[in-house]
Amino acid sequence: MQFSLNNNWIELSPETQAAVDRMGPFSQHALFLLCCQQLYQSQGGTPPDANSPLATDGYTIARNLIDQNDIAKMRAMIDTALDRESPPFKPTSEDPGFNIDWREKDKLDAAKILHKAFSGTVENIIQSYLGSNFLIRTVTSGRLFPSKRQTVSYQWHRDSEVPHQIHVILYLTDLSDSHGTTDILPIPETKAIAGAGYDFPGVADRKSDLTAECEKAGCAYAPRRVEAKAGDALIFTPNRVLHRGVQPIEGARDAVLAVALPAPMPWALTLQHNFSRMYLTKHLLNVATDPFAGYFPKWLVNRMPQWVRQFSMLPPDWGPGANL
Repeated sequence: MQFSLNNNWIELSPETQAAVDRMGPFSQHALFLLCCQQLYQSQGGTPPDANSPLATDGYTIARNLIDQNDIAKMRAMIDTALDRESPPFKPTSEDPGFNIDWREKDKLDAAKILHKAFSGTVENIIQSYLGSNFLIRTVTSGRLFPSKRQTVSYQWHRDSEVPHQIHVILYLTDLSDSHGTTDILPIPETKAIAGAGYDFPGVADRKSDLTAECEKAGCAYAPRRVEAKAGDALIFTPNRVLHRGVQPIEGARDAVLAVALPAPMPWALTLQHNFSRMYLTKHLLNVATDPFAGYFPKWLVNRMPQWVRQFSMLPPDWGPGANL
């Protein structure tokens, strides 16, 4: 595999590029991860840690990432964005969540806060798992209002994304059963349930109770409910663990969701230069992008390769097996 850096981004030799162009989207993203790992290790970084919590469980909690002042600033952005809505946002059971339509000033202030949140603990967790540098691909923030109906994100599912994609939910309010939280089924249970037939269900087939699936899989149905305070963050691999949001029944849940992916350069560098483009009202489908072209759209993805369903991070080979 031949590649070089051009403006801090990976550039392939013509021969390698021709082979990569024949690959399917999941395989191309897997190859990009290998390139980032190779580059990271050549610069003194360590290989992926197979015993990191993201590798073994698929999730972990980082505590006390930002202080009360920064929490108040982010919540004020949500308040102000709600006040700007015309007509006013009115939550319904079908649409209980509001996301910020970011102003340029909001983006700059949020980038400074996000830099604090990712420095140290979060950076180490992600780099340990990936064995590479990473970038913050997209960021959303908003408020989830109470709802009597479970929307699709609040039923058990796995995201149809690349297996090494990482989500960081930075909470701006304390979590509780009544004010909203998140449930996780760690990788071992998720694998067992997938083997029993519930892996990437269609939206209409998602369930809020997996007792029957766990009985079939021979594992206990024991979701891990995230307990966290404002300023803490849930870090997880959404393709590799079953998860669901727990909607508030009173009050509201405020949070920031950041999506992380491998990159050849440090995350702080891309945050500094790319913050004006990463703040969105809705996250992108990253598997449909070309990582070698800086994550620009390339594919219309309509299938999940079997090697991803089998919890592999890489295709079975870099020939025909990578073209799926």
